[in-house]
This record gives sequence, C-alpha cells and structure tokens, in this order.
Amino acid sequence: MSLRAGDARQAIAPMLCAVGGELPEGDDWTFEPKYDGIRVIAYATPGQVLLLTRNGNDKSRQFPELVEALMALSKRRERPLVLDGEVVALDAGEIARFGQLQSRMHVTDSARIRTHAGQESAAFIAFDLLLHGDTSLLNESWVKRRALLEKVMGDADAAGVLRLAETDADGQAMIERAREAGWEGTIAKRITAPYRPGRRSSDWLKLKLENTQEFVVGGWTEPRRSRKHLGALLLGYYAADGKLDYAGHTGTGFDRAGLADMERRLRRLGRKTSPFRTEPKTNEAAHWVTPKVVVQVRFNEWTRNGTLRQPVFIGVREDKDAKA
Repeated sequence: MSLRAGDARQAIAPMLCAVGGELPEGDDWTFEPKYDGIRVIAYATPGQVLLLTRNGNDKSRQFPELVEALMALSKRRERPLVLDGEVVALDAGEIARFGQLQSRMHVTDSARIRTHAGQESAAFIAFDLLLHGDTSLLNESWVKRRALLEKVMGDADAAGVLRLAETDADGQAMIERAREAGWEGTIAKRITAPYRPGRRSSDWLKLKLENTQEFVVGGWTEPRRSRKHLGALLLGYYAADGKLDYAGHTGTGFDRAGLADMERRLRRLGRKTSPFRTEPKTNEAAHWVTPKVVVQVRFNEWTRNGTLRQPVFIGVREDKDAKA
C-alpha cells in the first residue's frame, strides 16, 4: 500500500453523514457517539502512518504517539490497514471536547510537538475498517466491517491511545447517554450499508443534541478597550447559490493565545471588500478577509432574522473545507 499522501487521498475519501431529524427505527440501524475531534482516515503500515483529514492535510506529525501505536497495530496484524476514525483529546483518560485539541493540531515545531504529546493526551477512536491487507472492505456491509474491525483492534492499546468506537443497537439508550455525558450528539448507521467514499449518504445520519456548526470567517472587527488582537469574528455560510450569507459575530470563547493565532491567520487573508452577499453593519471598524478559515461555533439558536443567538467560538477546523 502506497503511503504517498496524494495517492491515499485519491484512493479513499471519508464517507459523510446526512443530517437526521427523528431517531430512525428498525433493526437495521446501530448508533455511535458523535465524537468531538478531528475526523481522519488513518493509513497504517509497520513503518509509516498517515492521518489524513477531509482536506487531505496530514496530521501524523502533530500526534506522534498515535503514529507509534498505529504502526505497532499494523505490525502485530502483519498487514497494512486503513481505518476511519477520530482523533480526540483526553482529560484524565476521558474523551474531552474539541477545544482541547487546539493547542496540538497546528504545531509544527518538533520540540513543541514532543512537549504537547507528553502533557496533553490524545487518542484515535476507530469506527470503521476500509482496507485489511490487500482486501478492500468498501463494498461490504457495516456489520461485516465492524466484526473485522473488532478483531483487528482487539486489546489494541492498554493505555487507551487506540480505542474502538462504542456502538449500540438501542438508539434511545445512546441518545440518553449522549445527554448525560454532554456529547454533541450521536451517529445512526444502517448496518447493511457499504462504505461510500466521499459521499454524503442517508445511510449515516448525524443526530445533534446541541447547536454547534462550522462557519466561514469573512472578516473581523477592531478590539475594544484593553482587548488585544481582534474584537469579533464575522461569520458566514455558503448558500445554495454559492453566495456567502452573514450569520453573525462572536468574540467570546477565546484565550489570549487563541486571539493572537486568529489575528495571524486572518491578516494573511486580508482584502478590501466584504465577501458577504450583503455587507453587515458592525459597531467597530471591520477588516475583510478572503473566506478560507473555518471555525466551529456553539450557539443558542437561530434568530428570526437569520443570525446566531449567543454564538461562542470553539476552535478552528483545519480539517474542514470552507465551501464543503
């Protein structure tokens, strides 16, 4: 199996979820937690690992402990493996929120990477097996892929660096667990379905419990008083006609390092005109940017005039494409 990033991206793109409403009923569904991390396709051989995001960015350098564990797994199984899963942050061994990955996912300095790996734990949660040696499993049902995944993972890592995604045929029980644990939601999967690379399929349904969404940054405002770097992000989303509609602004959820990092990202993308369909009115001077930065935002609800109520910045989504 080639581990050149370009070849790997062309081979398998991640299957995507459709947005679900009601909990699907019937014996042909299973339910998993919606993990709050970085979705990656892991390409593993005994000597090399790629962790490719939806955009084709390789995150293996940022998570050396996961690379080591996946190489060891491939070596034990004596074959290359391709796994679909999520890189998540850990807090005292428990799965944490996406924001706790922020300090690790963009670091490129080797010394800092080692420091973060030693101080801020992460894990890879596998929820699908796409290639087992030379055998493609894409056309097999979820049931068959899951059974083989469980055999492959086994007791993959006693320290919890590699984990197997939970699954439950009782959707209501999984929903209740999600509410108790504070998860973002659950994923419903049709157990007879094949893996559909790069396609958004109703065989996988995203059932969200809280309002979180990715938005594109179209600009930022000047900070007030003693605040540094920037005041608020000006958020948008692409409508069906390809135009960027304004969704609101948020300046909460940042720490000092996050504000500085965001300012650096946005200044590189500066432009003279607003990228939004209709230029929003702002209380402070606005700086416009080419809309390439994607951020995850938590909010209370959509208002009647189509903007967000009480939006809070969670983190930058380098793994998401601005126009996806």
